[in-house]
Amino acid sequence: MLPRKSSLGKLLTSAATVALLLLTLAIGCGGRAHKKQPIRILFIGNSYTYFNNLPELLTKLAQYGNQSPVETRMVAPGGFRLKDQWEKGEALKASHDGKWDYVVLQDQSTLGVDFYLEGKLHVTSDEVFRPFAEKWSAEILRQGATPLYYLTWARKATPEDQAALNYAYVSAARKTGSRIAPVGLAWEMVGLDHPGIDLYYKDGSHPSAAGSYLAACTFYATIFHRNPVGLPGRISGTPVNLETEKPESEKTAVLVDLPDDQARVLQTSAWAAVKELAAHGGFLNVAPVPAPTLPELPSGTSLAGAQLEGGWSGKMVLIPYAPADMLLKIRHEGTSWDGHLELRFHSKDITDESFDLQDMVLGDTQITFTDPKSVSDLKIHFRGVIPRTGELMGNADATLERPGSPPIRLLGAWQLRKIID
Repeated sequence: MLPRKSSLGKLLTSAATVALLLLTLAIGCGGRAHKKQPIRILFIGNSYTYFNNLPELLTKLAQYGNQSPVETRMVAPGGFRLKDQWEKGEALKASHDGKWDYVVLQDQSTLGVDFYLEGKLHVTSDEVFRPFAEKWSAEILRQGATPLYYLTWARKATPEDQAALNYAYVSAARKTGSRIAPVGLAWEMVGLDHPGIDLYYKDGSHPSAAGSYLAACTFYATIFHRNPVGLPGRISGTPVNLETEKPESEKTAVLVDLPDDQARVLQTSAWAAVKELAAHGGFLNVAPVPAPTLPELPSGTSLAGAQLEGGWSGKMVLIPYAPADMLLKIRHEGTSWDGHLELRFHSKDITDESFDLQDMVLGDTQITFTDPKSVSDLKIHFRGVIPRTGELMGNADATLERPGSPPIRLLGAWQLRKIID
């Protein structure tokens, strides 16, 4: 017959069981305690954000990089400025709906100001961007999140505008205590060092898949302080329908598929841009950039006599995407002069024009006249001279007022040669 356990033995056995149980629970709890908490990011922007589904690309990069999981929401109607996002209300409501870690702020590509120089749209002012960037930053900080500015890139036709974008975003971020994802800096690096990688969509403004991947790598490096080199260059996920501007949650598509060497260039450039910003304390040394303008007209010769009379033909570059053939006829009768202007735009969207000049004025060396009601009710002012080279050349200037927004401004040039009968 086996001996019965003593009371002390039973107690020891029970204590060992409890200790083992506590150890097991401790291990389990410890595992949960070290589980990475998700980072929640609200993207407030427009098509520069929803093209190729930038938030989804960032989410997948974080997953592949074994970082904290990223949860995102996107409020990004096409063409919206931060002003529109503030006034329309959906984005403001979204910023209050969740406990966000970051709220990404992205403005319209030219910061809400339409200034065209010889048909090209330029970045010239932060007068619309600045006050609403400050409003958004203050509200985001009040909600306990970090405002993160999406510093965008200059358009393909106007790379010189990057300096104006840098000034607007960096100066606003410094004033408001916000952070910056320096996508435009990385974009500029790639354009200078690797021009064979096309970061632009076919319109020369929106990002290609490579451009969105570069942006995602820059956000990855900014948020996680990690080098994205080595992350995959092929990413599948939820596509965004460019017509509806909405994610198609029921679909999966390849969002980006880059050769390894291109992916590495973009990853390296993103990391270099983030490090450059960090080396300057999170900001760059920036200064206001004056708006571009046309060069001054050369000195003109005297307009008196038959030198001016007759027909002149050539080109005018003023209206975006529609350089015009220009035909100017000047007649002299007695002591008076009159003229007739024809503009042919060669565009299905713009009607050609032909009209008498009612306000043509001849000075000693300059001729002035107007097109009273051109494209979109623009009143175009013309000023020209005849330099010693013999052609008739000048500048054109038009302004379209818009209630509640800065006016649309267009500056252009024209150059004509005498028609030989």
